[in-house]
Amino acid sequence: MARLPEQFLEWNYYGRKRLLEKLLSGGMTREMALEFMRHTPVLVTAAEVDGRIEVNGKVVGSGYVASKDYLSEKIKVFREHIKESDEKYNSGVGYDKIEEEHLLRGVKLLLEHIYLEKERADREIDFEVLATVELAKQSPHSSKHTWSLIQKNPRVSLVYYQPPALSYEIKGHASIHLDDQLHEFVTLVHDSFHYTPPQARSDRPVYIIHVEEVYDNSASPKGFGRRLV
Repeated sequence: MARLPEQFLEWNYYGRKRLLEKLLSGGMTREMALEFMRHTPVLVTAAEVDGRIEVNGKVVGSGYVASKDYLSEKIKVFREHIKESDEKYNSGVGYDKIEEEHLLRGVKLLLEHIYLEKERADREIDFEVLATVELAKQSPHSSKHTWSLIQKNPRVSLVYYQPPALSYEIKGHASIHLDDQLHEFVTLVHDSFHYTPPQARSDRPVYIIHVEEVYDNSASPKGFGRRLV
């Protein structure tokens, strides 16, 4: 595996940190919308199906994973966050009333435990992997292309794009997690920002993308497919 290069982390990881700080201090603004594209790459999968290569790409939310030594303690923090909102939801408090408070508390926790200053980040975050939650599998009308293809061939790419010209491609392989610490961590962090009621949390596999190669695909003199790692 390879570590995500500092050039990518400065834009993506530390850029998300700055975005969450802005969100906490002033709320969401129209001008901030493009900034959220740091979170939404296209996940590209491909495999042989009925004698031909089928290729698929879909926009996903991608996130970071705690280092092994810090997984358990961070899981406990986010469990409590979800539990607090669940108790209100189960007592009959409406989703709309829970959502804003949940999001605000979640942003604070993300800044305390996931999006950190460099010294802590290098120690507490595993920058050799990225993660995403498979949300389409639980949908009855979904094609489930990604879920089908990734089981046949774990080789994947994540393609990030932020207009007007910035783009990165991360190549690697995906491991599927259904019921382990990594699955719990990734789904808890996902739900810490977007409150998901208990009945909607089933059948959500997690893909851990193990980084192998990183390319700068930006439309710039130093981009156009320059390999960074």
